[in-house]
Amino acid sequence: MGRLIKPRTKQSRLILGVTLMGFLLGLVLMNAGKKVLLENTGLLSENMLYIVKYAPMDSNAFFLYVLQKRLGYALILAVLSTTWLGLAAVWTCAAWLGISFGMLVMASLLRYGLKGILLIAVGIFPQIFVYFPAAILLLLWSYEFCITIYFPDKIQTSALLHGEMGGKYALLRNQAVKFVLLLGVVIIGCILESYVNPKLVLNLLKVF
Repeated sequence: MGRLIKPRTKQSRLILGVTLMGFLLGLVLMNAGKKVLLENTGLLSENMLYIVKYAPMDSNAFFLYVLQKRLGYALILAVLSTTWLGLAAVWTCAAWLGISFGMLVMASLLRYGLKGILLIAVGIFPQIFVYFPAAILLLLWSYEFCITIYFPDKIQTSALLHGEMGGKYALLRNQAVKFVLLLGVVIIGCILESYVNPKLVLNLLKVF
């Protein structure tokens, strides 16, 4: 069992490492290009927060919007993992997750100082505890799915060493089941983002 877990642990660490490097790069990029990326875009501006604070919100419509976006990203990643671009998509997506979040954090810091950290913390709570592990697991799933399709000997050798018979198609079936379960986790994150988080953000903006 240890031999089978070790490669997955290694890939998980690599994905986390790429995401962290992307986060640091995002901080640097936003700080270096703040005139273009911040001042000219209105990102997290006071006007933007004012709109969020006072605009009427339909939670059900917001849920459908968030659901479409989040599941759409997951499905795109799944489709890409069936192509030769699968591995490149995994590393690109991991880096982009880090870069985009790093830029968002730096933007909030530049605009509001230490209060910006509070704004980001509330803005991603509590769905971050669902989305972050789900994102890492989806990236790991995509990596393994692509490997299963294009480099099956690598996967099957590990499986056979541990008595896991069934071949490539059994492995693909198992990956399909994992993907459906992961989509279920993403949906839970969408519920938290749509029905719980907006109330927390609005309460913060009242005293921000």
